[in-house]
Amino acid sequence: MLSYISKLKLTNYRNFENLNLEFPGSSIALVGKNGVGKTNILEAISIMQPGRGIRSAKITDISRNNANFFGVFVELLLGNEKIQIGTEYNKKISRVRKIKINKNYYISQMELIKYLRIISLSPSMDGMFIDSPHSRRKFIDRITWNFYGNHSQLINSYDQLIKERNNILRENILDHGWIKNVEKQIVDFGSNILINRNKILSLLASELENRVDHIKVFPAPDIFLSGEVEEIFGSNNVENFKEIYKEKLFNSRSLDSLKGSTGFGPHRSELSVNFKEKKIPAYLCSTGEQKILLISIILATARASKDFHGSSPILLLDEVFSHLDEVRREALSREIIDIGIQAWMTSTEASHYMTFGGKSYIINLDEIV
Repeated sequence: MLSYISKLKLTNYRNFENLNLEFPGSSIALVGKNGVGKTNILEAISIMQPGRGIRSAKITDISRNNANFFGVFVELLLGNEKIQIGTEYNKKISRVRKIKINKNYYISQMELIKYLRIISLSPSMDGMFIDSPHSRRKFIDRITWNFYGNHSQLINSYDQLIKERNNILRENILDHGWIKNVEKQIVDFGSNILINRNKILSLLASELENRVDHIKVFPAPDIFLSGEVEEIFGSNNVENFKEIYKEKLFNSRSLDSLKGSTGFGPHRSELSVNFKEKKIPAYLCSTGEQKILLISIILATARASKDFHGSSPILLLDEVFSHLDEVRREALSREIIDIGIQAWMTSTEASHYMTFGGKSYIINLDEIV
């Protein structure tokens, strides 16, 4: 089922004082000169998910002219159902943004993912394969919570427990019951994180293997998690793994106390991506090859998400088409049409979207702003 944004309204958001647009169920191409606000629109859509959006911006930095208030509204069409989703921030009233869905207010941003699922690819992700392991873990975790809405809560709870354990060890607090309870929770949350990640990697591997039509244009990479915790998890059932996990944490208390950190767990996992055809890791590939490997993973995620949920996510592609040659633009256009997904795309040139053959809705922001 196609799920798409039919209306978008921005109030005091970045460079937009008021923007009110309506859209068909096709992909949306935003064109215009640099600085006109193309990425701002994609960012506004991206914050209709838990978190800070594609720019990881502080909420206080988003409002127009530092006015300390802004609003975003979208109408989502899912079959015959209309879902109205809004978020607003007003520094004078609260330090957190409000969430409103179909006239009901919510405190938790997690409500958003029940209705609107967003997959994005932006320039900030271009260096992911040569960046820190943390950025790659964040990448796979964001993909995972597109399928399992509670995954981000698992990550947040797990991170807090790791900090708590580190503090107990650093302060040398002699409360064995306390640290035992914290470690038990770490094992429970950590195990569920590993289970979720592995399920999603299996889904992505299946989708990547089945993408035969455009595999020569967007090669299917090998994508997997590696590390000590994965080796033990992969060779034991869940209950045995949990016992080993507890023992690992217990035996490493002295060493972790000296280091000031916890050395074992899914927060140490490494997401590895290999260019299967060339048999080399992604971090050794050229910039262009890394880009097409990323696109392959994002497309596989979009397909798997639609199959998993029975409705399509929203795809955000910031300055992706402008960096591809004609052959790859055409292949990417076909993939988007084949999946049956609303993609939001940015570029300075409308000609970059001619490969859609009229099946995209082009908006020239130079004529609006």
